Amino acid sequence: MVDQSSKPDRPHEVPVGVDGVFASARRVVIREVEALLTQADEEEAQALAAAIRSARRVFVLGMGRSKMAVDAFAMRLMHLGYSVHIAADATTPAIGPQDLLIACSGSGQTPTVVHLAQAATGAGARVVAVTGHRDSALATAADLVVELPEYSQDYQPRASTQFVGTLFEQGAFLFFDCMVLCMQESDRTDPDVMFTRHANLE
Repeated sequence: MVDQSSKPDRPHEVPVGVDGVFASARRVVIREVEALLTQADEEEAQALAAAIRSARRVFVLGMGRSKMAVDAFAMRLMHLGYSVHIAADATTPAIGPQDLLIACSGSGQTPTVVHLAQAATGAGARVVAVTGHRDSALATAADLVVELPEYSQDYQPRASTQFVGTLFEQGAFLFFDCMVLCMQESDRTDPDVMFTRHANLE
């Protein structure tokens, strides 16, 4: 997981356009993602891992680009050997007690995500909210909250240069990948065994 002991040194800034517009944009994106992930809470990440390990089955839920991030996480959890389903897929079974729903929404206000998270709670499942807003409706409906708030490249909260929601979605994707690596190492999962689970109807 990301080292929480100290913030990385702020890279030297180069004015936009000095060495190209793309290079400037690249620096902004990388610095902002680094700022977000550096602020990710170690205890929340470990609590998410524990919830996944203790669940009978894991379900994931998201909309838009958040869905892409959490669906990719579902694939890797499957590779790790967990029983995983994507909410609203045609073959997804009913959720219930001992199951876990991981719901991903930057705003935490996406109506479908909030409604389905509440439905999961009503069915007896635990809910984890991965969101940029701890005070959102989704967070309120969850048993565990993993907050990934957006930061600017100089660690100013809620001040991302990128279009609204973009940084959360980037951060969520990489946060989930960090979780996969942590769980792979903690569970001592053999990469060769993971590969045997990879889809072969391609």
